[in-house]
Amino acid sequence: MIRSGFIFGFIFLSTSLVTVAKASDLQGLWQTTKGAIISISQCGSTMCGQLQSFKPPDGKRQQDILDTRNLDRAKRGRQVLGLRVLWNIKAAGENKWHAEGYDPRRGYEITINIDLLPSGLLKMTGCKKIVLNFCENVIWQRP
Repeated sequence: MIRSGFIFGFIFLSTSLVTVAKASDLQGLWQTTKGAIISISQCGSTMCGQLQSFKPPDGKRQQDILDTRNLDRAKRGRQVLGLRVLWNIKAAGENKWHAEGYDPRRGYEITINIDLLPSGLLKMTGCKKIVLNFCENVIWQRP
């Protein structure tokens, strides 16, 4: 009986350490396909991602771009730069995470599956239910 408790405890501890180690693989700076830089870091008990920089429209500065497409009218006056675009990132298996996110280009929240590929790239699959589920895959890389 003591032996099985020891084995269970060891397996539980090993699994916890693997999850923590894999989370560190996700943390850091990531570049989107549109050239934006997202910083993923620990935010309380989960991880989150914050928009660090992006290419603004011609003649505009990053600091001047507001969240004008947000479906919530009360949030349309906030700056896009520095915005939290990923939150509640939780491990979902080996090199896999689930998260909630916000797409400032479209102005709505999405659910996201994140896969760290063997190449070191991140495959982000974001889905939004609009009558049917609309999903989009993008690849992020280290800058």
